[in-house]
Amino acid sequence: MFSLNRFGSLDPSFQVRFSKRNDAQVTTLCSLDEFHQGGMIFIRNKKFYERLLDKLQKGAALNDVGVVFQDSFFKTIKTDEESGSLNRFAFYATVESVDLALSRFSKLFYDEFNARGNDLIDGRKTGTAKVDPTSAIAENVFIGAGVVIGARVIIHSGCAILSYSTIGEHTVLYPNVVIYRNVRIGKNCRIHANTAVGSDGYGYNFFKGEHLKVWHFGGVLIKDSVEIGSGTSIDQGTFSPTIIGEGTKIDNQVHMGHNCKIGKGVLITGQAGFSGSVTLGDYVAMGGCANFAPDIVVGNYAQIGGVSGVTGDVPEGAKYAGYPARPLNEFLRSVATLRKLALENKIKTPVK
Repeated sequence: MFSLNRFGSLDPSFQVRFSKRNDAQVTTLCSLDEFHQGGMIFIRNKKFYERLLDKLQKGAALNDVGVVFQDSFFKTIKTDEESGSLNRFAFYATVESVDLALSRFSKLFYDEFNARGNDLIDGRKTGTAKVDPTSAIAENVFIGAGVVIGARVIIHSGCAILSYSTIGEHTVLYPNVVIYRNVRIGKNCRIHANTAVGSDGYGYNFFKGEHLKVWHFGGVLIKDSVEIGSGTSIDQGTFSPTIIGEGTKIDNQVHMGHNCKIGKGVLITGQAGFSGSVTLGDYVAMGGCANFAPDIVVGNYAQIGGVSGVTGDVPEGAKYAGYPARPLNEFLRSVATLRKLALENKIKTPVK
């Protein structure tokens, strides 16, 4: 928990515009997806501001939340006309750059969160880990502080489960799986060898010749009956969890960036790559090596061809392929047209 003055010491541009209390405290950072008690959210531009207003109109509980605006955008807001009043928040403030503020402020909460765990001494020795007696734990497995392992779980040699993670009953971890902190795994899951779940997202902000890290502590939520192939990496969310829906099947060597939200029954094939904050609806399916740009939304039951580069949203039930990915029939016509032109050019240009 940190006072507002602490943020001013980290970022000189931090300016409190309104606060309900002189001694306002911030307990955590949070995203627009999930408000936490005493949390602080960041609004960079109109896109995020409209999402915030939409949540307020739908009656989202503020939970004593404060808001930090990018100053250049804040100056464009007509507070009373557009939102009724920002005084509904615990406080609101401005910074010159939300991106830099994210890097500077997130380290505070990352350090505070990680200070509570212990991943140097096995939680079974300290008595903080809870392992159901029906589970089978191989030799050379590390279990951190506060870990909870359900009934009939099987964990093979070389696995590491870091502090405050939970594993549901009948789940199997194959050799050398690494589960980072704050990962919740449901029932009847299977995670294959050499997979990492909950590593930091790839987030940096460039400032004066240095890449400043955005520190992640949102964790991962894997729902029931999910299978994850070997050599796969799933990054934790920035401030709220990366989510894998029930019954989703992920192939080998897949990379999933921070804050992704994957629906239920999704089929993700080998070497697919997801940038941060990609959303896949239920029962989406794709071919191998499909790649997705940041913030893409793919509708329910959509299908994505192999080696596609998805750079824009995909409607529900659509079939897309190619780079940039586009409707399948359009993609096939373009390929046929290019082939026809190439053959015609070959005939017109004799080989010397």
